[in-house]
Amino acid sequence: MIHPNSIKNIDLFIEDFSKELEKGLPGTLAQQKMAPSIRNYCPNENDPDLTRDSSVLILFYQKGEDLYFPLMKRSLGNHRHSGQISLPGGKFELSDKDLIDTAIRETEEEMGLLGNKIHIIGPITGLYIPISNFQVQPIVAYYDGVPQFKADSFEVNQIIETNIEELFKVDNKHEETLHKDKFEIRTPYYDVKGHKLWGATAMIISELEELLKRASLIK
Repeated sequence: MIHPNSIKNIDLFIEDFSKELEKGLPGTLAQQKMAPSIRNYCPNENDPDLTRDSSVLILFYQKGEDLYFPLMKRSLGNHRHSGQISLPGGKFELSDKDLIDTAIRETEEEMGLLGNKIHIIGPITGLYIPISNFQVQPIVAYYDGVPQFKADSFEVNQIIETNIEELFKVDNKHEETLHKDKFEIRTPYYDVKGHKLWGATAMIISELEELLKRASLIK
């Protein structure tokens, strides 16, 4: 049974969300709702001999009477994902015990958080990103207390504290058409405080949205 209005209480929310995870994941069908149309022309499966493993963290926390998770705008450097909105995370290193360890380490480095205050709930559906040849494993967790963010100045341009209820309002979901290399690309995106959250991160968040709605935690 879902606790009434648990979206306002981190302890009840985690209990309810964890129970929903145990019922199974919505999977790629939920991810596809926010997939750019160009993915129709890309491979959906990775080559295990070439793909690089990585993970990202969806980190719930309570601030006042609302629940949040952090996103970040990547720095405007000369790299493929510069300036994009993303979850904290990165590639697996040999020093990492597993992909959970990767997600926690990267979140510590990028957002200046304390790893011993990050508590794991569980993984959701992984996603292959053809353009970078990464296999990304999203990990869901929660933070003990209110995070005191300190962005890494080299990798992070801005940390965006994202209110769960606000993000998933109907009027925050949009679509635009981009033209690139003779392709017309239909691109769904979430509006996050004036920033466009699209691509692989939006696909991951789309499954999160499906789980939250399935559990009646959001409308």
